Amino acid sequence: MQRKLEEKEYLDELAYDSYLAKKGREGLKKINYIMGNFVWFKKRLRQVVSTQGTVHFIEIGAGDGSMGRFLYADPLLQKNLLLTGIDRVPRPQHWPVHWPWIQTDLFVLIDSGTFASGCYQGILANMVLHHFSSAQLAIIGNWIVQLSPLYLFCIEPLRSPLSLFELFLLRLAGLNQITFHDGWLSIKSGFMGLELPELLNLSSEQWQYKIDVTLLGAYRLEATKK
Repeated sequence: MQRKLEEKEYLDELAYDSYLAKKGREGLKKINYIMGNFVWFKKRLRQVVSTQGTVHFIEIGAGDGSMGRFLYADPLLQKNLLLTGIDRVPRPQHWPVHWPWIQTDLFVLIDSGTFASGCYQGILANMVLHHFSSAQLAIIGNWIVQLSPLYLFCIEPLRSPLSLFELFLLRLAGLNQITFHDGWLSIKSGFMGLELPELLNLSSEQWQYKIDVTLLGAYRLEATKK
């Protein structure tokens, strides 16, 4: 399938340190909190470290590092998780000091062939994959195959009328215009059904995966290598 991408979101265009960008990121934190995204990732990772011990994960599109700081606050994850953040923006001031940060474009990183197969046990993606075209998602899927992680955990916007209506209600309740605009585009570029694993070309012979959707607009993909 070919994805229909909407116009670029404000946060992709605004200067990172601008007032409007900071306001947009604050609104995005509220959206993540309402959707329960960070808590879901924490539960998945706690399950992983409880069975695997110390693990090294990547977070693509780590942004301002909010999720990393949230995860690091958990004692079990602080002890057993090493998380490398990847984003085009500089290392956030409050990113955990012992966790690596790579400032680069994801596709430049993929082209560089920097990472060897098996060097990371898992990949996290929170509200980032909906920005990419079908061709770009196929590239990311090939990269995942090359990295050969054991786990892939993703949350994206659920593309549905209910999600749009709920966002409209949040706007009435005071959600700022930056986050409302970007959220609307994100939902329209979101996923439903089996679209994401199919666009990433996750083979059912190699991966066991499940998709959950929530009434609060989250599309959750949890994939484990067989």
